[in-house]
Amino acid sequence: MDGKTLFGTPAANCSSSDYTREEIAEAYEVSLSSVGRFVRLWRTTGSVSPEKFGGHKGYALAGREQQIKQRIAEQPDITLAELRVWLARQKVVVGKSSIARFLNHLDLTFKKKPARGRTGSARRRCGA
Repeated sequence: MDGKTLFGTPAANCSSSDYTREEIAEAYEVSLSSVGRFVRLWRTTGSVSPEKFGGHKGYALAGREQQIKQRIAEQPDITLAELRVWLARQKVVVGKSSIARFLNHLDLTFKKKPARGRTGSARRRCGA
């Protein structure tokens, strides 16, 4: 195609009348729908560069860190379900797993202490 490329700045070829979309798809061995996506991307952004892929997703509760810490300080034995209900009353709808991940992020452990030790055999309890 006369040294013009689809993936660089000359992607304007797609939007100009030099070639049809079918010719461009055939020349670059891509589907017609891919050419259409490149044209749309070129027209909206002026580039066909890929956008950021992957990365870190933030926490849904990030803006409520102090409130959650305060609530846990007030009631240290609060369960995830109770914390979820408390958040729902404040119009924050999140799952228990989201709360658990956020608490882990804050280095707040959320394990209950067992009321008693592990059970053993009857022989051990009787001292036999």
